[in-house]
Order: sequence, then C-alpha cells, then structure tokens
Amino acid sequence: MIANPAAGKDIRRLVAAGRVVSNQEKANTLRRVFAGLVSANVDRVLVMPDLSRLAAPAMEDVENQIEARYLEMPRIDHQDGSTRAARMMADAGAGAIVTLGGDGTNRVVAKGVGDVPLVPISTGTNNVFPQMIEGTLAGIAAGSVAMGVVGVDAAITRCKRFDIFVDEELVDIALIDAAVSTEMFVGARAVWNMDTVEDVFLTRAEPASIGISAVGSQLRPVSIDEPLGLHLRLGEGDGPTARSVKAPIAPGMVPEVAVSEWDVMQPGERRRIDRRPGTIALDGEREVTLLPNQVVEIALTLDGPKVVDVAHALRLLAPKIDTGE
Repeated sequence: MIANPAAGKDIRRLVAAGRVVSNQEKANTLRRVFAGLVSANVDRVLVMPDLSRLAAPAMEDVENQIEARYLEMPRIDHQDGSTRAARMMADAGAGAIVTLGGDGTNRVVAKGVGDVPLVPISTGTNNVFPQMIEGTLAGIAAGSVAMGVVGVDAAITRCKRFDIFVDEELVDIALIDAAVSTEMFVGARAVWNMDTVEDVFLTRAEPASIGISAVGSQLRPVSIDEPLGLHLRLGEGDGPTARSVKAPIAPGMVPEVAVSEWDVMQPGERRRIDRRPGTIALDGEREVTLLPNQVVEIALTLDGPKVVDVAHALRLLAPKIDTGE
C-alpha cells in the first residue's frame, strides 16, 4: 500500500480548477481498500509509512483480521521514498501494490516495482494511469491478484513507458507523457501553460483523459496496449500534419493548442532532444533539467509496469452462469 499525501494538492489548484483530495478522504479510501483485501482473504499487508499516517485508521480496522504493518523505513514524503517503498515491497514478495495518487505518484512507484502488478487509485490531478475506482472494489481486485485467484491474471496489462537518457545513462522514466519545456527551472514542477511546451512524447492518448496526453488524443488516439507512441511538435506550422486542437490539458482548462507536426514512435526508437536550456516534464511535472553539452534522448519501450484493470478483474471474478444456450 503506497499512498501519496501530497497528491491532489499542487499548484494546479491555483492556476486551474483541480480538485483537492484531502488526507481524510485518502484515509477513508484506504479503509475501503483494506475491507476489500480482507474479503479476498489476504493475509498480510505492507504499508509505506508517511508523515500523515494515512493508513493508520485502516490498519486499526483490520487489526484482528490480517497482519498489517509498516515497512521498516523512515517516514518520508518525497519521491525517492515511494520508489524505495515499492522496491522493498517487491523484494518482500508482494503479489500486488495499491497506489493512491496521480500519474506522477505512479511514475516514481514504477521505478521500483519490478514485475509486481499495480492497482492505481486516482487521487491526483492528471489521472491517465490511475483509475477512478471505488476503494472497496480496488481492494477486492488487488487481493484476488495477490492471492493468485485462477484466471484473474487476464486483467493484468504490461504498460509502455519512456526512458530518458542523458549521455547514454538512464536517468528517469515517464509512464504517459514527456513534455520538453522552455522553462529553465523545475520550480513548482507542474505544467499547465502549453505556451512553454515545444515537444510532447506520449505512450497513450485516450480521448477520455485529462492532461498533456489529451492533445494527442485529438490527433491519433493510442490505447494502453497499442505498441506505439506519439511525438508532437507544438507551434504554428503549415506541414501536412499541422493542426490546431482544443484539449483538456488540466482540470477546467481547455485551450486551443497549435501542433506544427506529429508522427508515430515505434518501440525501441530513440529521439534526440535539442532544446537548451529547458526542462523535461515527466507525467505532468518538470523533473529533468536540460544543460549545455549534454546528449539527451528519449526512447519508447514496451517494458513498463504491470497494471490491473479493476473492472475487468471483477468481471473475471463474477460467477459464470450457464444459460443453456
């Protein structure tokens, strides 16, 4: 169980109409998740400790029903803590990891999760990777996957990701989108002004999504399991693929975005990023600073984290009725 107390609270509450997900709501969601885990006969739950103690009420609820304990690590509320927690859970033999957060939360968890399937619950801002799902249902699905219920593994999909290389060294990843920004500093991290974005790389572009990937969905929809990505160059253009689209790039923000050109990326393909100075935003948050004399490349890979489709898992768990037909 990895819950991000900071998810759903960044600057997009000021510059856009992003929802605020309180710690109380996150704690209540975890209580529902734990109830679902109990119903699936899970016997042990490992929890990432956080300074807000989000999981404490849920752990008290199941005190005499399953073993629930914190990982032996400091209570830290920054990205490296989530990556470390995911790695520790994978090493301990976790059968599934439930996350509470947005695309950014799941990006840092994915760096340490290995082959453990993720059950991501949306409590962030940009939520393409995590699902808007009720906690009890997520707990039932996660517990069934962890306990190895026959057939439910058909609801697990291997996702795509982007690898960011600086001077041939892998420095970071993105699960949904990587945006090259003219902004020189990481600052408040979140990206909401598309006027500062030059290039966008997408693993997915689904019409029913919000965030930078929504721009791509107006050009060429790309699903979670389609083995390709998109590269968009923003700005005015007169080429054959130039377009102007309206897209929900943040909650309550649907600007018109000019795309000068776009094309499809294939798995294993690397593209060089020449913008200097600037930054690369990964899944909506600026993370990588572009410095002079660096060789920076981005590559699409099909070897991303495994993710559980909760609705599909629940359908697989439903009793099969013989209609006699």
